[in-house]
Amino acid sequence: MARRILSIGGPAFLSKKLLHVTVRGKDKTWGFEFYGDPRYLDEWRADGLDIVEVVNTVPMWVVELGLTRAWCFAQDVFNFRNPWRS
Repeated sequence: MARRILSIGGPAFLSKKLLHVTVRGKDKTWGFEFYGDPRYLDEWRADGLDIVEVVNTVPMWVVELGLTRAWCFAQDVFNFRNPWRS
């Protein structure tokens, strides 16, 4: 039975948060961002996953222009998402 994991614009989307999980292999380490339900964080951490909530994402050009604080403020106030992402 298939379940809908992410419903943009609906109540299910409001309960999702941007999370980052770190995966360590034998030789390398990877990181992945995904939208997940934060009520499972404790369970995932108890199972050994290195997972954190992403609070702000800042493009490199914003950092280079010295606008990091303003960008993070705007994200916090407006819950800004990338308008060009489909």
